[in-house]
Amino acid sequence: LASVGLMSPVQAGSSDFAGINVGLMAGVVGASINGTHTGGTSTTGGATDEVTQGTVGKFTPIGGWEVGFNLPLGDVFFIGAGATYLDGGSASIAESDTSDHNSDADFTIEASDHKTFWIQPSISIFDNSALYVKIGRSMADLKVIGDATGAPSNINGDTYAIGTQTISDAGFFIKTEAGATQYSNIGPIVGIAGNGSSVVEGDP
Repeated sequence: LASVGLMSPVQAGSSDFAGINVGLMAGVVGASINGTHTGGTSTTGGATDEVTQGTVGKFTPIGGWEVGFNLPLGDVFFIGAGATYLDGGSASIAESDTSDHNSDADFTIEASDHKTFWIQPSISIFDNSALYVKIGRSMADLKVIGDATGAPSNINGDTYAIGTQTISDAGFFIKTEAGATQYSNIGPIVGIAGNGSSVVEGDP
């Protein structure tokens, strides 16, 4: 009876997750951009202030790697910090310039070298598992390919995520995570089909 009264559930400790960790990752991401095209002076000599708005988006598989360090701050609480690198992708915006029949003014915005630097407060639970929230700063390199002469700035934004981490006695771990990044605006991109006063901007 005394033994039964003293029993408690076995709980993983924060020290189980302590130290450096390196992992490979794979998943699927979805991205969308709300775009605005403001028409400039037409090639026939007239002026226009026509504004066209639309949304483009895509889902794409990703791969990458992650490196981090976990520091125990109590029996069950620990905090991690690290960086994630993802393979790049691209998002396309197509616009038809009816005043210029020699060009469709199609171009592609290509994003690459996605990087996130993050902190990860975590709490250890049973079965060598932990729950965590992630807060990070993300950035990506951009370039324009096609009928445009202006180049957008690189984008950055805030990342928020929630996930779980399970670790084996041998030190191998699996993480599952879902999150979102709100990036800064893209653009302005100018020189659409040679029209220096035409402007395209995007809100990813």
